[in-house]
Amino acid sequence: MLCELCGIEVPRTKLVMIEGAAMSVCQKCEKFASSGAVKAKDGTVMLPDIAERLDTREKRRKERDVLESSGEKELALDYSDRIRRARQAFGLSQEDLAKQINEKKGVIVNIENGTMIPNDKVITKLERALKISLREIVEEAEDVKKAEASRGMTLGDFIKTEKKK
Repeated sequence: MLCELCGIEVPRTKLVMIEGAAMSVCQKCEKFASSGAVKAKDGTVMLPDIAERLDTREKRRKERDVLESSGEKELALDYSDRIRRARQAFGLSQEDLAKQINEKKGVIVNIENGTMIPNDKVITKLERALKISLREIVEEAEDVKKAEASRGMTLGDFIKTEKKK
């Protein structure tokens, strides 16, 4: 392979950025590099930190189908009862539990009343402190479709049956 900077024939070159240009250089010319370079998926060459930022941006921008999220765990519907029962089983007051997980007493009161839905951070704290699971697997999209099918006859269904006659 040929070094693009000095022109010497070498067995291996390294892809680096020199003055903003991506170049394949020998080991001797590598000292002139401002940083290493990375080839992106589309074949373009760029700085490693830029490539990393573009990858994270691409991951964030991917569209996710809400109904396709089978296997994901979500907050259980009876989370407030689970928390209250576990707290009472440990013999803790709401204030003691709040101190233990470093939250305000009002947060615990509201969560147990069901007027507040805890965020992921608080859910994790409660699960660790009370040794319980507050998350459960979400039902699959097929179950939702089956429920829709049993909803009864709609006006559109009635029109279709009239046309068949």
